[in-house]
Amino acid sequence: MRNYKRMCMKLKQSFYAIVILALFSLLVGCHLNSSKSAKYDETKDSNYYLSQVDTSSGSAKIDWQLLAIRALINENKLSQANKLLSQLPANLNAEQQKDQLLSQGEIAIRKGQPFNLSQLTIEKLNDSQAYRYYSIKLALDRKSKKLNEQAYDYLSLQKFAPEKLKKQILNNTWNFFSKLSTNQLSKISVPENDLTLKGWIDLSYTYQRNNIKAPVQDGDSPEVLEAKNTNRKNQLKRAILDWAAKYPNHPAQDIVAIITGEQTLAVDNVNSKKVALLLPLNGSSRIFGNTIRQGYVDAVKFYPQEPQQNVIVLDTTSVPMDNLIQQAQEQNVDLIVGPLLKSEVSKIKQLAPNIPVLALNKVDDGTVSANKMCFFALSPEDEAKDAADHIFAQNKQKPLLVIPQNDLGRRVAQSFAKQWSQISNGSQAYVQYVGNLNTLRANINHSSGISLTGSPIVFNSDDGSASMASNGSSSGFDAIYIYASYDELTLIKPMLDMGAGKTVGNGSSPIALYSSSKSHVANASNDFYYDMNQTEYSDIPLIINSSEKTTAVIPSNIQKDYSLTRLYAMGIDAWRLANRFNQLDSYQPNFLDGMTGKLSTSNQCEVTRTLAWQQYAYVTSQSSSEQNEN
Repeated sequence: MRNYKRMCMKLKQSFYAIVILALFSLLVGCHLNSSKSAKYDETKDSNYYLSQVDTSSGSAKIDWQLLAIRALINENKLSQANKLLSQLPANLNAEQQKDQLLSQGEIAIRKGQPFNLSQLTIEKLNDSQAYRYYSIKLALDRKSKKLNEQAYDYLSLQKFAPEKLKKQILNNTWNFFSKLSTNQLSKISVPENDLTLKGWIDLSYTYQRNNIKAPVQDGDSPEVLEAKNTNRKNQLKRAILDWAAKYPNHPAQDIVAIITGEQTLAVDNVNSKKVALLLPLNGSSRIFGNTIRQGYVDAVKFYPQEPQQNVIVLDTTSVPMDNLIQQAQEQNVDLIVGPLLKSEVSKIKQLAPNIPVLALNKVDDGTVSANKMCFFALSPEDEAKDAADHIFAQNKQKPLLVIPQNDLGRRVAQSFAKQWSQISNGSQAYVQYVGNLNTLRANINHSSGISLTGSPIVFNSDDGSASMASNGSSSGFDAIYIYASYDELTLIKPMLDMGAGKTVGNGSSPIALYSSSKSHVANASNDFYYDMNQTEYSDIPLIINSSEKTTAVIPSNIQKDYSLTRLYAMGIDAWRLANRFNQLDSYQPNFLDGMTGKLSTSNQCEVTRTLAWQQYAYVTSQSSSEQNEN
């Protein structure tokens, strides 16, 4: 009997042990599944990850906290990310400690602060962590101007980049190597068996030797200029194809067509796309909306070979945005083009219709669109970035920005300075803000010039905003970029000459002068061309490369006002983008030669433009302003 009771007791103990073990396994399994589901998805914003933190516990909660921190950093919400970092417990596991350190490093580089990367061992990181590691290292090496290390950082990023970012990293790598001077390229140490690095350097040499713009001679006709340009393109193509044959397995094979200028997006494979064009056709913005609409409608006259569209025009000033979306849905449209105003773009992004959208403005709210949404804008900030690229490509080392002090001027200065820092490995751009038109007139009437001095543009460590450094001014500039209106520029240029005590620019000065499309007008005076002689300016190809064929199509009232011509060109390019929208994606460089510039896409399908550049030319005898533009 005792043995029987003892046996029953053992059976009960075994049963309880099995039950407890099963429950433990279930709980562990649930935790592992929960932890496993905590994966970073760049399409989710920080609110998503923070909501996961609120509904989790234990180690899974920490995993979601780390992902929320990562999302906050990507949205540049550094104070909130730091606060969440400080709330992490001390007893993190090994993987969580690595992610914690990587987040600390990402915050440090965004604030321009030092970070000890030796706290992490690259061999112990997974591919996702290694990609973040080399992103931090690249930023640190860029700030230290270590070209050799940067070259290897880019190669490592190619190795560890997630699939969605490989195209972006490839383009960034080429952007880095293509902008190095021959002297800088020669200083990069290349192991004998490293064909990838050797290939990048050889490709950059090849590109630079064969992409030299042919000099313009007095009396060159448009046909001669076109022939020179065609010969240069053909020479570049032959040289790049020779390089490709020499390096058949090089990763840059994927961008050969981009480098030679041959890669374009074909039109979508549809017969007739139904498009809802959302524009302000009444109120204070009606002239902008009607001009873009005219360009959109006329686009087929410029490109008759492309498929026509069934276009429905909806007035954004008539009814609320959600009603317009409902109208578009009821009429079974394939694509919404517009709206134009920034507030309306924010609204349609928030509403996230199930119809894809090509917005005609962009918003920087740090969120990712829930539907497919691309952004196309004639942005002054993008023009400033293009100016930085152009000036740097002319081997200038120290640019000064002369800009009226207002909100637009500060945004332009910030955009230029950020781009300059990136392409020049951390060098600073400088700015001198000037007064408004009335102040400029008063100063010139008192013979008060503008000195060729400026303060470095520095960035706030928390929100990335730009400001002038307070540690004094600098001089010794080799380039001046003026972003101003035509009336402002007519005063700024002679005031710069007065401040320098000699003529600035005009080919007789070591300082090169550059201006923007904002000051390029159709009816400039003869005195303006005299003052601005040999000054380079940027504008859209439809204006700079105009021909009798294109001019015949443009309505006369639009031809007489370049600000309207640019909006008209935007309408044309929007029509062509709509014809290719199904293929449009992020990080597509130079995919279309548009009327507003050479079009590319960046992050979140933002369409960016490379503008055309030209020189003002003073001619003593002239019958029209066109004679003054080479």
